[in-house]
Amino acid sequence: MSKAKPGASRKNALNRSEKIAIPIIIIIAVWVVYSISQPAVPSSPTTSTQTTGTVGALDFTLSAVSSAGLTGQTVTLSSFRGKVVLLEFMEPWCPHCQDMAPVLEKLYTQYGSNVVFISVAGPWQGATAQDTAKFIRDYGSSWSYVYDASGSVVSEFGVNATPTFFIIGKDGSIAARYEGEQSFETLAAGLSAAS
Repeated sequence: MSKAKPGASRKNALNRSEKIAIPIIIIIAVWVVYSISQPAVPSSPTTSTQTTGTVGALDFTLSAVSSAGLTGQTVTLSSFRGKVVLLEFMEPWCPHCQDMAPVLEKLYTQYGSNVVFISVAGPWQGATAQDTAKFIRDYGSSWSYVYDASGSVVSEFGVNATPTFFIIGKDGSIAARYEGEQSFETLAAGLSAAS
């Protein structure tokens, strides 16, 4: 029977650790390379932030989307000057946007006669106008949707998470900005304050 050298088992334990660590390091490296190579995609946070101020909302004209797809019409934000606007930036695949659809429908039912509701859908993760149309059908949305095919309006508004909401006052200024899922009460208070 041979006797093991005192340092031998320690060396083997280190080798086992290395055998476990190397695949983990490779997986992390692949994930980092993949993450860096992806275009900036709005995330879907559950946190909320609100900022208010008198900065004017940027204007845009985007293609309107109905439950059947692109309508051939456009929506221009500045055409609603004189009215309060609830502007949502969303993606059809975003679970937080899906969670917000019933909340927005309830808000629209209560405030839709005095507030303009517009949801801006972008092209991230391959989302199309048809995906937005399906979202409208699936969630029975009653308000206006537009499609930002290039993602330029999303970028101009500095949106980096979906959903993001802007409440735009009658004078065209941004009265409030919220990121992530919001309660009915939070958005209702923002709309009431801007009205």
